[in-house]
Amino acid sequence: MRPLTVLREARRALTGNLVRAALMMLGVAIGIAALTIIVAVGQGAKAQVMERVGQMFGINPITVMAGEGRFQRGREVDVFTSTLTPEDAQAIANEVANVKRLAPVQSKHGVTAKYRERTTVIGQLFGVTPEWRILRTWETESGEFLSQADQNSAARVALLGQTVARELFVEEDPVGQSIRIENVNFRVKGVLTPKGASPMGGDFDNRVAIPLSSFSKRLYNAANLSQIVIELHDISKMDDTVKEVTALLRERHQIVPPKQDDFSVRTPESIVQFASGTSRTLSLFLGVVAAISLLVGGLVIMNIMLVSVGERTREIGIRRAVGARRKDILRQFLAEAVAITLAGGLVGVLVGVAGAMALGAAKNVPMQVSWQAVAVAVVFSILVGIIFGVYPAKRAAHLHPVEALRTE
Repeated sequence: MRPLTVLREARRALTGNLVRAALMMLGVAIGIAALTIIVAVGQGAKAQVMERVGQMFGINPITVMAGEGRFQRGREVDVFTSTLTPEDAQAIANEVANVKRLAPVQSKHGVTAKYRERTTVIGQLFGVTPEWRILRTWETESGEFLSQADQNSAARVALLGQTVARELFVEEDPVGQSIRIENVNFRVKGVLTPKGASPMGGDFDNRVAIPLSSFSKRLYNAANLSQIVIELHDISKMDDTVKEVTALLRERHQIVPPKQDDFSVRTPESIVQFASGTSRTLSLFLGVVAAISLLVGGLVIMNIMLVSVGERTREIGIRRAVGARRKDILRQFLAEAVAITLAGGLVGVLVGVAGAMALGAAKNVPMQVSWQAVAVAVVFSILVGIIFGVYPAKRAAHLHPVEALRTE
């Protein structure tokens, strides 16, 4: 039997009982719609996190973290657990070809700052160079950023995050005022633009930045670095650059496997993956729900088609008697199953896209529907039709013509 004839017979059988066909489509449509919405939510959340990471960390830079580079409740290790040195930073700048520029950083959390009678605990105090402004995309809302002259002279100047400025100065203008950090006077040179919550849950506005030289000479007498932020010439070679930096630091620190690295190299993508952990768990849970819906829909299709085979036994016997082969019967019933699930899949995609757009508009939830998601949904629906349609199709194909013709 020619494919066109198989499709025509399948269409005739399905349109002959539209209610039954609609019921078979329903389960698949629900599962595919749920799958489409889940994928849209997952991709939208990842895009939103990537945008946030770009605003806070920059998209181009990679970051070498001291120690194992692990987050502690969203915070990075400080200078007192550091295993990086200024010489490491210089070696990276000199020996890794794809490095455009870098910014050495020192940091410490839980530092006390005072202004008159007000006191606050700074979430993280940074010692930075002027390059930090470019590599971490930080700007000042008021006042001026740290300059190279501030770095060269170890000036006692500071940039306040929005949270620190609000807690110390309430409604006063902080610029030009004097605060005490670790009992050392610093003049407020500027207030940083608001950043909000970090992807890891910390407060990016509860921060203060001072010149790197002031951090190491005037406060803590520490030369080690907490991190090295690196900007690349060619972002497409990021993975290769990570390998070069890792190999260079292992050589400098005399680390030979299986000895564990005393540093880590992070990329924006790895930060996104870390920050997306909760959404991935939720997406996995919802994906299981969608899979169960598809499974139930497939079982419904299989059961209804088995009923259909029983009702059409005489029809099958007549077709076999006039020359239809087993594989012709198999193809027809399999075509019916695939047609049902494909139609259900297309309906589910339309419902899912509409649902994703409506949910995004109503709840201000980021949604991103891609053609890949639609393609996956269509493939899933076809697979459901094949998997759950094979058994009824085989049962119909193996009916004996004589026995089938005896059926009333």
